[in-house]
This record gives sequence, structure tokens and C-alpha cells, in this order.
Amino acid sequence: MAGIVSVGAYIPWYKLTGEVLAPQWGGSTKGSRSVANHDEDTITLAIEAVRRALADRDRKKLDGLYFASTTMPYAEKGNAVFIATVADMRNDVFASDVAGSLRAGTNALRAARDAVDGGAKEVAVVASDMRLAPPGDPNERFLGDAAAAVIIGKDDTIADIVDIYSTSHEFTDVWRTSKDQYIQTADTKFIMDAGYSKFMAEAAKAILARNNVNPADVNHVAVFSPDGRTIKTIAKSLKVDDKKCVNLLDSVGDSGTANTLLALVAAIENSKPGDFILALSHSSGADAVLLKVTDGVKKLEGAKSVETQIKRARPLTSYAKYLQFRDVIPKEELRVWTAQPVLWREEKENYRLIAKRCNKCAAIQYPVRHVCWKCSARDDMSDVKLGNSGKVFTFAKDHLVPNPDPPTVMVSVDIEGGGRFYTQMTDCNPADISVGMEVEFTLRRFHEGGGFYNYFWKFRPVCKK
Repeated sequence: MAGIVSVGAYIPWYKLTGEVLAPQWGGSTKGSRSVANHDEDTITLAIEAVRRALADRDRKKLDGLYFASTTMPYAEKGNAVFIATVADMRNDVFASDVAGSLRAGTNALRAARDAVDGGAKEVAVVASDMRLAPPGDPNERFLGDAAAAVIIGKDDTIADIVDIYSTSHEFTDVWRTSKDQYIQTADTKFIMDAGYSKFMAEAAKAILARNNVNPADVNHVAVFSPDGRTIKTIAKSLKVDDKKCVNLLDSVGDSGTANTLLALVAAIENSKPGDFILALSHSSGADAVLLKVTDGVKKLEGAKSVETQIKRARPLTSYAKYLQFRDVIPKEELRVWTAQPVLWREEKENYRLIAKRCNKCAAIQYPVRHVCWKCSARDDMSDVKLGNSGKVFTFAKDHLVPNPDPPTVMVSVDIEGGGRFYTQMTDCNPADISVGMEVEFTLRRFHEGGGFYNYFWKFRPVCKK
């Protein structure tokens, strides 16, 4: 039986609180939702989640990767292919984008399950979203940025996929045309009464009935909901205790395609062997996924990744900074450009972090060079992957370069296992940076030049999962 063999989640470092929003538009000062940094997008969020899911696994076993999002950076280019490249997967891996619906995450999960049942060894599913509501719109308080990943396989599962059930109903609730920057929504009560609660209850009842599972026997419900107030309404329609519903909406928000998968990861992290988990998503119908937790979940004991990341989130200091992060208001621009042949030629070192090791003295070379910096041996080197973390060797703070979150901090880092890397810091209070500080790699969007996005590695303080 196919099941989940590993999970990963990523919640950005920043959050937008009610205390910041209330002075602008009124309303409650309670609650918060996650906000991606100015150098993040749905690709970088997804990469973080995938790397966490693959941290202790052989990524060469992966036969596929599905990337689900309604806010992909590229409308025409393989977003999933880039994620697979940065995750250092095989070149013959099947990588596919799944878009157009908030059910894309669970749609991808079903496709991955079918692929594994059809003979694939392991398939990764990752979902992320960064949706926007117009400034002052009630939805601005609830749309969170996040990503979640699950690896589907058959060996050493932590939760078996018992069944998946789907329904399709033409229904216009939340939408965005190709010309829209912001989401549009129908009447909230109409959506709830005729859509969310009705369709998810239909799918939930059907999957439980055909697997002879009573609603009372379900231990955790990873349910899609647009805001925290509707959790109880949906729980009532499902005939389950609302305390069993994973509620991340008052801390992370509605993370779109990642919503259900993120709640599923949180449920697994708080489950025990034998527990039933029901995952539900909604968009023009519903997907229902029934899982049973195995003994393999014991290897996650104490690993509260979702909970830990929520607790470490740092509030944005102002509403204007949030608007700058999302390009709603203009900011100073850097006019930069990178040639596509250079990106293609340097893929291994720029994205996969492949360096060279001198065969004579074992010194690590990064950037790649022909002559060893230590022993001067020429063209006698082998490929080696850089470590994931290191310690700050030196740093400098630049207050002049355009940056929506100044200053720009440049660091030179001694990498664990060898090599030295020079780049920017992110997700860190500049006052906290010091020589010897432990940091780790994180891929971020550097700039947009030549009409396309340029990604490269930055460092951030080592964060606990």
C-alpha cells in the first residue's frame, strides 16, 4: 500500500499581525498570518519544504515531483523542473506543475499515489501559495504564505493512504482570471452554505462509509477552511468534534493549495500509531484522503516542525513594509541582467551546490576553478556537494544598495565539510549577526533581469525544524 514516507513544512520568518492591520483598516487586533520575505516566492517556499522532507533521504530514489500552486512565478516554464534541479534530483525524474485550483495539492497527492501504485519508487508532492487580496479587503487578514511537502512511497511509511475520494461540482466561490492580481470571492455565507461545508461533508461521508470508518473514530481532520470562524461549522457538517480539526488559520492563515497538506503534516507530527487522519480540500467539489498512521511515525517523535516554525515567526513592523514586500507599492529597483547561457552552463554549482575537491590535497573549491587554491594542482578535481550549513567568517552591512528590508548584509561563510561561500544574509535581525554564527543555505529570488527571475543561495541563521 502506498503511503507517506516523509513530510516537510515551511512557514516564513515574518508574520502580519492584527495589531499592524487594525490601525489601517479597523477590526480585531488578534491573530496573525504568515508573510513571505521580499526575496521569496512560491518556488523558494516549495524548495524549503522539499529539502526538509528529503533531509535524511536518498533523493536519487525519487521518480517524480509534483508542484502544486495557483501563484507560480512562471506561467510558461517548468516551475517543478527548477525545484527538482535545486533539490538535486535525477535528470530523468518526472516533474510536473499542477495548477488552476485550490485542490491542486490534493490532486497532486492523488497523482503521486497512483504513480507509486503503478511502479514508481517514490514521488514528491509539494504545494505552496502566495495569494493577494486588495488592500483593506477582509481577506487580506487571512491569506497566508506557506508550503508543505510529502514524499509518497511504499517502504517504511509513517501513514498509509487508505483511500482517496473526489467529487466535482461547477461552483464559483474564489477565483482569479489571468488578468487579476487579487483574488475575487462570492458572498461568504453563500460559499459556506452551498460550497465548503456541503461538498466536503459529501466527500467525507462517502470515503468513511466505503471504508467502514465511523466519524467518531477519526483522530485528526486536516480540513480546508478560509478562516478560523468556519472551522466549527465545517466540523458540525462532518459530525466530528471540532477539537479534532487542525486549525492553523489564526497563526498561518489560508495558505491556498498548501492549506490541506500543511494541516496534514501538522496532524502527522501530533499523531500516534493507529490514528486515522482525514484530509479534506475544496474547490469546485472536494477531495477526501483517508490515512492510517503506522509505527513509522515514531521516528518523528518530538519533531514539531509546524509548531516550532509558527512560534519563531517575527512580526512585520509596519503595513507599508508588507505592501513593499508584495510589490503593491513601488520600491527602488536594481536594473540587473543575467545571460541564459551562463545560467545553463553553471547549473550544477549555482543550483545544485556542486563544488570541486582537489584530488591532490582534498581542498574544496567554490566557485569552481581549474587551479587548486591550496596546492596549485591543475585540472585534477572531482565533483563534491557542499554542506548545508556553516559558520560566519566575516560580514559587512550595506545601507546603500536598494532593499525593502535594509540593510543588505553580506557574509563570507566557512562551510561545514570544507569550502567558503560569499553571499547575502536573510531572515535575520542585522544586529544579531556575529562572527562564528551558525547559518544554513536557503534559496531565494535575487532579482528579475532580462524578463525572467534570477535565483541564488543566501544564508539564514540555523533554524530548528
